Amino acid sequence: MNRRLLRYLAFPLVMCGFGLAAILGFQGLEAAWLTLVLLLLEVSLSFDNAVVNARVLDRLTPGQQSFFLTWGLVIPVFGVRFLGPLLMVAIAGQVGLGEALDAALRHPNEYRKLLEIAEPRILAFGGMFLLMVFFHYFFDDAKTLHWWQALERRLSAAGRIEALEVAIALIILVALVFVAPVGLRGDLMVSGVLGVVLQLLTTSLADGFDSGPQMAVRSGIASLIYLELLDASFSLDGTIGAFAITDNIGLIMVGLGLGALFIRSLTLMLSRERALDHLIYLEHGAHYAIGALGLVMLAGIPLAAHHIHVPEWLTGLIGVLLLAIALWDSLRQRRASS
Repeated sequence: MNRRLLRYLAFPLVMCGFGLAAILGFQGLEAAWLTLVLLLLEVSLSFDNAVVNARVLDRLTPGQQSFFLTWGLVIPVFGVRFLGPLLMVAIAGQVGLGEALDAALRHPNEYRKLLEIAEPRILAFGGMFLLMVFFHYFFDDAKTLHWWQALERRLSAAGRIEALEVAIALIILVALVFVAPVGLRGDLMVSGVLGVVLQLLTTSLADGFDSGPQMAVRSGIASLIYLELLDASFSLDGTIGAFAITDNIGLIMVGLGLGALFIRSLTLMLSRERALDHLIYLEHGAHYAIGALGLVMLAGIPLAAHHIHVPEWLTGLIGVLLLAIALWDSLRQRRASS
């Protein structure tokens, strides 16, 4: 069993060794160390993403799964970690895309300043999207398996109230806008509402299609879009936090890209080994970690206005601890039932 599970990690381990060796050879020991730190940052922030991805991946056709696990890697690595912030920087900094690209490649300090301008809008979008993922999972009156019984039974019962999760999300967004600096309020409202709408749209399309071959394909496409948006939301915080470690765009892309490769392999392992069917609380822990990450991203906006920054290692540690507790309880439950 252990040897079979290790096969899933063989490719990312080889690529990690190759990538770190290349960085070491061309840019030296310090650059290789920074790349390794970025890799670990990405894995710690996105491990819970792999758990949720594995469950959604089960809904896709083999062809769609193959696309997500291969070409789907290009979208979060180059689209989210490079082109996405580049576009946001251009819009928020009111500069052309070419000027933003030039700053990213040739003037990293200037690009970092532009990214700081765009950061609140990025965090508002990603935070609201992830918060809606958390609400969608727990505000479900059909949910029968509960981990933290006292809390989850109440959340599940509250799911009978139509659109309750949307109302709570919008209340949180309004509160965030109220405490944010005046000049940011309009942009934060637009970014936050966009995150809510996209989460609702993708999950509604995936859930709403009927069973049938043609409908299954459409549902799979909606799920595929949802996976990429979920990946994007997880990656936004890590991409911004990476600039606290280094302003070298090349190192950031290599480190976070290698980390994303590990997440893809973990997603594949969890899906194909049906691990979530045996580790019954792992999905719960992942969604608690998602909710925590969403709240931290949103809280980072008013905190940044007071020059307070929540370190990325702390965010990652919260997620890892929640998953570790869920894993422990899952294993204990499995031993008790066997």
